[in-house]
Amino acid sequence: MTDGTDVLVVEDLRKEFGGVTAVDGVSFTVEEGTVTGLIGPNGAGKTTTFNLISGFYEPDAGRVLYRGREIDDIMKPSKAERLIWGTYSALTAGAVGFGASLWAGASRAVASAVGGLGAGGGAGAYEAVERAKERLGGRNRRPFRLTQEGLVRTFQITRELGEVTVIENMMLAAKGQTGESLHNVWLRGDGVADEERDVRERAMERLEFLEIDHLADEYAGNLSGGQRKLLELGRVLMTEPDLVLLDEPAAGVNPALTEKITGRIEELSEKGYTFLMVEHDIDLVMSLCDEVIVMDQGRRVTQGTPGEVREDERVLEAYLGGE
Repeated sequence: MTDGTDVLVVEDLRKEFGGVTAVDGVSFTVEEGTVTGLIGPNGAGKTTTFNLISGFYEPDAGRVLYRGREIDDIMKPSKAERLIWGTYSALTAGAVGFGASLWAGASRAVASAVGGLGAGGGAGAYEAVERAKERLGGRNRRPFRLTQEGLVRTFQITRELGEVTVIENMMLAAKGQTGESLHNVWLRGDGVADEERDVRERAMERLEFLEIDHLADEYAGNLSGGQRKLLELGRVLMTEPDLVLLDEPAAGVNPALTEKITGRIEELSEKGYTFLMVEHDIDLVMSLCDEVIVMDQGRRVTQGTPGEVREDERVLEAYLGGE
């Protein structure tokens, strides 16, 4: 189901590594509620583009907008975060100044004054560093903030926590858990316990949807490749995403599990989820995707429906080298 809204806009992205241009002025859009495929031959720049969109790489030029906001703005520290770290810097510098003064033989009054000056200096130094980073081009980047805003990605090589169980992997991915604060564990123990039960219930519902609920108590490291892909998709769903970037969801997966994965993606799309995926299985892309973007040598070749892309001679040239 689509409403014509572009949830993702990529404008003139460019990225170089050691003089080699991996992404060269790429632009495209992803419409809300669609499954969009990003394809191209090896070395086309697909993974680099994914890393730019998800904030893991910083572009040399261009920008990425998620729901109308530049991702660089989303990834900057929030006012609350700056306040916390500024306060921490102030307290640390103040404590060091106070302790050093006492050690040097100063009176408590003098040590307190030095501590106060240190606290002010610590807070000021932190803020100065933050502003310097912003002047250098927004390099103070926090990709995890994109996840908090609903833009979430998977990886070609899954990154499950192998030494904990499947259900624990799922529960760790849930956002905004009050139990993450030691203060809340001490003072709001009953509320934390209730929330944990709710999170576990949501995790089991998603495992049932993915048909791996029978593996809930199995260590994640014991899963097959396809089961790990399903677990990673489950962890993404626990973050309550709006836009999911799938990095080769069917790579190394047997046909039966590939069919299960694609079936779940189709169901989620019908519920309003938006997907952008890199995938080498062209048949899968053409059968699953509403839109297909083709890249070659770092550039976007074309974007259109699967039928339009199939008939585009530039796509054949990109894959077959013009032969």
